[in-house]
Amino acid sequence: MTIDPILSLVLACCGLFAAGLCLGSWMRPSPRPEADLEEPVDDAGLFCGWDGLSVGERRRRLALYQRRVRARIAEQERAWLQARLREYAKG
Repeated sequence: MTIDPILSLVLACCGLFAAGLCLGSWMRPSPRPEADLEEPVDDAGLFCGWDGLSVGERRRRLALYQRRVRARIAEQERAWLQARLREYAKG
C-alpha cells in the first residue's frame, strides 16, 4: 500500500528530470557557425592566445586547421596526379 505512492512519486520525479534535460538541450543556443572563423584568420592566427582558450574553442580551431591541411594535401596530390597524367600522355 505504501509502495504505490512512493513509486508514483519516483516515476514523476524521473519524468520531470528527463523533461528538464530535453527542454534544456532544446533551449541551448546553437553553436556559432564555423565559417566566421575561417575567413579572417590564417593558420598562424588560429593558435594565437592558445593558452587562454576554452577546451571547446581549442578543439574547434584544431578541427579547422586539420580541414585546411587536408584540403592543401588533396590539392597537392591532385596537381601531382595531373602532372603525371600529362607525362604519360606525352610519351
